Amino acid sequence: MYQNPERTEYEAIVGRLRGHFGSGIDIGGYTRNDLMRLRKLDAQRAAEVARAQAAQPLNDAIGQLALQHRRAIGAWQQIALGQKGIAENRREHQILGFDVSLVEPVEMPKAIEASSPSIEAYDKATAEMSRIATDLESRARKLNSAVSQWAQSTPDQQNRSLILAIADRLDGLEGRLDG
Repeated sequence: MYQNPERTEYEAIVGRLRGHFGSGIDIGGYTRNDLMRLRKLDAQRAAEVARAQAAQPLNDAIGQLALQHRRAIGAWQQIALGQKGIAENRREHQILGFDVSLVEPVEMPKAIEASSPSIEAYDKATAEMSRIATDLESRARKLNSAVSQWAQSTPDQQNRSLILAIADRLDGLEGRLDG
């Protein structure tokens, strides 16, 4: 059976255009003028696809920067929860020797902007944002670890820890007074 090559081309173009522009695109009928218009739309589609593929590495770099900022924001939120937990038993944590500087307010991390719209600039900004996120995550981990450790201890264990911490401090004071 003979197949019309223009009909095959028409169906292939229609499939590509509907895949790219969606089913709402006006295809028209199977005429010479409609086929010419479809060829122009197909060339436009090919150009848009090429532009999108060329921009893909930059878009990936932008996405990585946004991901690191979201990491930093998540860690900042965890810090706020940990600080709230430490504040409930602040005196006990001070006696146990907890680093009280971790309880100081932390400013919400701001997004770092790339110096120019290039992959290298975004990679540099991503590295800086990643460092900030890692620092905040470390701080959040320390705070939340202390809170959960205290919460999981029984009252007897908590009292024992406090007594031992006070005894260690008194031993240290005696050593300084004797020396």
